[in-house]
Amino acid sequence: MHGASMPISVMRYMKAMKASCCLVVLVACASAPVPPETPRNVEAAALVIAPAPVSFDGDAAGRPTDLVFVLVPDAAPATPGVSLAAGEVLRMVMPAGFVRAGDVEITPDRDRNLVLTKGWPQGAIPVGDQYRIGFDEAAHALTVTALAAITSDGPTAPGIKAIHVRGGTFTNPDAGSYDVTVEQRDASGAEQRIWSGTIAIRAVPPPARIAPTNFHVPPGTNTNFQRVTPGATAPRYLGLLLWGEGGTPLDGVGIAPRDLTREPRYTGGLLVQDATGDGVLDPAVDRIVGGIIGAAPEGAKGQAATSPNGPDGKPLLSGHVARDPGFPNGGGQPVPGLLPVEFRAGDRPGLYRPTFELTDGNAVQLTISVEP
Repeated sequence: MHGASMPISVMRYMKAMKASCCLVVLVACASAPVPPETPRNVEAAALVIAPAPVSFDGDAAGRPTDLVFVLVPDAAPATPGVSLAAGEVLRMVMPAGFVRAGDVEITPDRDRNLVLTKGWPQGAIPVGDQYRIGFDEAAHALTVTALAAITSDGPTAPGIKAIHVRGGTFTNPDAGSYDVTVEQRDASGAEQRIWSGTIAIRAVPPPARIAPTNFHVPPGTNTNFQRVTPGATAPRYLGLLLWGEGGTPLDGVGIAPRDLTREPRYTGGLLVQDATGDGVLDPAVDRIVGGIIGAAPEGAKGQAATSPNGPDGKPLLSGHVARDPGFPNGGGQPVPGLLPVEFRAGDRPGLYRPTFELTDGNAVQLTISVEP
């Protein structure tokens, strides 16, 4: 694979062999070559890599790297993530093709280069007090060293589920597939866990993109996996970021009723952009940019994903929702492309999982747990 990193055990073996051969040449000794290191007995788990939910082109060739490396794919807050004891290290060996940006410093006590997340957008574990960031140039590896325990309960619950590499720290290579590994090591340097996966770099950015977001609620809040009773409305709006061609935010988008004759795929409603600017969504004259695919417990009725009403009684469209004041950058200001979604549960308990899709782009699925 392009840019594939060599397994660590092989690298160590080659270094050992090189050192042994040099010694033979220099002193003309007859000692036997250094034997290869015993292969690691830690089985590698799957590492899922995806574009970060805050950018449009983080996985495109030649663009700043903005990727999420998922250690625990189950995003449900009830599912524990990875824990680190004080002194333990997460070590991400980046493929050689991902070039370090010379003008971007590695900042140990800020989230400029990297942030650990709890499994949802803007669900960061605080850097500085909890961990510090480093870079091993020889190994081309980012490191995270725990200063205090990060656990699946308490203030850091449910633990580490993903590593977000960002801030222009690297530049993406040419389009292709690149192998990457993440290691968890104890304070002595011994390997405890390993994850391995493949980064897919696309040649050009996508024509459209949708991603979940929590910028409209207080920092650390997760609007996905809300728990409600049958027939109740979720207390917090779901949030989605929408981009169109060239990474332009898709503003003026809201949710219109489904039209199974025109769009049979979208059983939960249509995503419509207000082309006329009158604040009223009419699929007959406005632009259909996507839709919602409903998924609910068998026999459930009454569930709905809709646009909330604004102060004027019209649908609250994307680009008109403010970032929560708790965020230091842009707090209180409208977020371009942010679509709020009001979700009402059906009459049956269980998991409701609407999928939101852009016609020319990707799709994301959110979950609401309805409990009696």
